[in-house]
Amino acid sequence: MVVPDASFCKECGAPLPNTVWLSTSIKWHPMTALLLSLVPGLGHWYKGERLRGCAWFFAVLFFYAFPVPIGLLMHIICAGNAALGGALREEALTARSGRRRAAQLAAGARSSR
Repeated sequence: MVVPDASFCKECGAPLPNTVWLSTSIKWHPMTALLLSLVPGLGHWYKGERLRGCAWFFAVLFFYAFPVPIGLLMHIICAGNAALGGALREEALTARSGRRRAAQLAAGARSSR
């Protein structure tokens, strides 16, 4: 049986090639949030997460004060979180666990023979 809106193979758990990973129900654009995050927290502000945007802004500025390049790492995490936080579909978040579970089931079937 073929399921028209399936995201994963029912046999092995592998993602299907035509899977759409971004949710269509969000009211903001992930690329816009990413670009606005050149200023830390502005991407979150754009998404309507005002408090989180302020927290990211001050956290990234705080970590830029250290001589180790941890500020840049925090800035990249902030931008990625602004772009993808809430934008990924549930199937994208469970893809890895689905493949792992399928591999475990396959291994169990082979060992029971």
